[in-house]
Amino acid sequence: MSTAPASAPPLPEIRDAYPPLALSGAPGDLLTAKKLRVWGAKSAYSLIDQGLTSLTGFCVSFLLARWMPPEVYGAYAIAFAVYLFVCGFHNVIVLEPMSVIGPARHASRLHRYFRAQVEVHAVLVGILSVMAALAGAIVWRALPHSPLVGAILGSALALPFLLFLWLVRRMCYVLQRPPAAILGSGSCLLSVLIGLYALRYLDRLTPFSAFLLIGSGSLLGSCVMLRQIRGSAQRGSSCAPVAWLAALRENWSYGRWLVGSTILYSVSGQVQMFLAAAFLGLGAAGVLRAMMLPASVMTQVVCAIDLLILPGFSYDFGCGAIHRMRQKAVLVSGALLGLGLCFAALLWLVSGRAEHILFGAKFAAYAWLMPILALIPAANGFTVGFSTSLRASQRPHFSLLANAIAAPVAVVSALFFIRWWGLAGAAASMVTGFAMSMGVNCWLFYATPHPVVAALPTRQLETATPPQP
Repeated sequence: MSTAPASAPPLPEIRDAYPPLALSGAPGDLLTAKKLRVWGAKSAYSLIDQGLTSLTGFCVSFLLARWMPPEVYGAYAIAFAVYLFVCGFHNVIVLEPMSVIGPARHASRLHRYFRAQVEVHAVLVGILSVMAALAGAIVWRALPHSPLVGAILGSALALPFLLFLWLVRRMCYVLQRPPAAILGSGSCLLSVLIGLYALRYLDRLTPFSAFLLIGSGSLLGSCVMLRQIRGSAQRGSSCAPVAWLAALRENWSYGRWLVGSTILYSVSGQVQMFLAAAFLGLGAAGVLRAMMLPASVMTQVVCAIDLLILPGFSYDFGCGAIHRMRQKAVLVSGALLGLGLCFAALLWLVSGRAEHILFGAKFAAYAWLMPILALIPAANGFTVGFSTSLRASQRPHFSLLANAIAAPVAVVSALFFIRWWGLAGAAASMVTGFAMSMGVNCWLFYATPHPVVAALPTRQLETATPPQP
């Protein structure tokens, strides 16, 4: 069984590369009608794209929850949690540095820079896929008849394709071209939905086949996005190439702080799933995953905003517009907190009906968990503006600090809460961990002054335009 990374199509040259949006003028002009229209359009495109991506995962999760026994779906939930843990490394070594460093240092040769990142992706994803396959082999040796075996091996095979989709989507956002990402995400969604019903009709739907299907849809979506950003082969041909080893070193210099942060963040958000499976059984893990689905909708909204604002924050930092970046951070955090709390309140009112629509009363006894778990994206939303500002300031060690405080709280609370309250304790532990991270990020934002970047004279900072790739 091969676990080699996906053979990515050659990355084309980039056409009409748009830099991160530069807001000129004084900080007080941040909320002018023109700038709100521009940001509103880009935000709408980003939300549509993130919505399509979220809908793909949402449809897979709730259809599998409806069609599979709880224990088998619990195996899928555990494998999916492992996938989230593994892809976190890809995010901090490739995606996050590309969003921060690309606009700030390589704006004039993004097409060359993206080629190097594809090569970094191929090396990293090969290692991650092999590690996931080895984990599946260990489970097979210990529990040969467990549904976890097929789920973990399927995720290992699909991992290269899944992560390549995220890589190409992030390129679209660095270029400020979310419409291109929309086409790719829509293609992935359509192919996965057709495939799911085909597998169901043929009675071949398992966690293994589901992961392979999502991987195939991700590869299709990636090719569609690459076609959208393809341009002239001569454009930028005079720019010096970027070696993949140099790109990897640059990524590591930024992402090394986030590796530990990713491990701790995964502990805060995923340890409850594993402990629920260990203490209460695979079926309990499946129930917890199913009840998290409505909250995942709001989580994807938060992710969409984070994805959109990070390159712009990085550009503001690069040209020294620190005060403007901090203003944006406060506005984003406040807006997302309010939106998240309203969503949790609405879900509290309609949780029973939502469970019936999604699962046909299969998990009716646990519908009350939905509004509790919806507090997680509310806490994450309040964190986004502050944490993105700190990351864009190229100080990712603050993220490590926040997660280093939140992770032990999540582990200890999970151990006690699950023993005391069962699945309710798992949900309460998740909320506690993310709330702790939220508080630390907020404190760091206000307690630590941002560095002053002497990139341009003061008068030029307000009217500077980013370099054109």
